[in-house]
Amino acid sequence: MPDKAKERIFEPFQRYGDAPRGAGVGLGLAVARGFAEAMGGTLTAEDTPGGGMTMVLTLKSTPGRPPAAPDLPAHITS
Repeated sequence: MPDKAKERIFEPFQRYGDAPRGAGVGLGLAVARGFAEAMGGTLTAEDTPGGGMTMVLTLKSTPGRPPAAPDLPAHITS
């Protein structure tokens, strides 16, 4: 996906060209980003090595609270 399109896919009613007809109206990523931002976080699209896209959700942790899943690798919980 071209870099310019990576931001556009988060706008309401946007569907990328490979979506079959009748498969949604293009609101899912807009809603997901809205929820992330409402919680003080971000949702971005990144290229996946080997092809495809990865959606990266980043949320802030509450100060003074331990991670909810301390068994996960540090790169997932931080």
